Amino acid sequence: MKLKEIANISHYSSVGYIESQDSLKTLESYILYNINVLKEFKNVIIATNYKEFDTSLVEANKQLWEKYFPNPILIDLKINRGHSFGIADQENAIVDYCKENNIKWLCKASHDVVLESFILNKEIPESDFYYMNGIGFGGMKKYNFDLDIIAKEDFYPQTNFYFIDVSKLDYLYDKGYVNETYDYIQTIENYSNKVWEYIEGWSCEDFLKQCVKRNNLSKHHLVSPPSYRILLETIKERQLHDCSHKNIMIEGICHFQFPNSPIIKI
Repeated sequence: MKLKEIANISHYSSVGYIESQDSLKTLESYILYNINVLKEFKNVIIATNYKEFDTSLVEANKQLWEKYFPNPILIDLKINRGHSFGIADQENAIVDYCKENNIKWLCKASHDVVLESFILNKEIPESDFYYMNGIGFGGMKKYNFDLDIIAKEDFYPQTNFYFIDVSKLDYLYDKGYVNETYDYIQTIENYSNKVWEYIEGWSCEDFLKQCVKRNNLSKHHLVSPPSYRILLETIKERQLHDCSHKNIMIEGICHFQFPNSPIIKI
């Protein structure tokens, strides 16, 4: 079957941070770029953190999404707990909404992901979880840069774009653990905003990986083996450490975090 068949029965969800009216202008440019793909979904679920919970920004964000979608589902978090924790809160809120409203299929993305329409023609097998694997130069070291072993064994799903059958999940992030570790980092002097530097295994990717394994979900990598090989060779050659592959367009999917910088196309 084609990816479009899953998109047609899925809700598209996106998380983002709004700092100002300028943030909304940037967001609209991403929406417009993706609009032909987004229209293939049943609806959108948007979870938003704000620099400060300003009702005027909340209303402007609402008007922006309603400009392109008749009844968008908008989740506005009043408290932003910062890097990683804020995202965990957003993604938990989306999954909670899906479970409460019997939404089975969810496509999870971020505001700065751009999508080419041809991705909908990807041929895919039946699965519970469709994902983009994340790996950087440092992650490749433990495999001694053996690309065949990496392609076969490494599983570190990115959180910026995936499809998942929510009905088969117990939970995504353990809220008790997230709260406990958030309280802990409040006690750290000169905290770096990188929780994984203080608590081993604390990353959104690790929690997504644990969720997939814990719930015994079948999985399918959305990147074809030839393209993934080129990606790995590029990471090794350029010593790219970021496992989220920012500004790399991979078979029509790109985490385009730096819109004023060039992209690598694979």
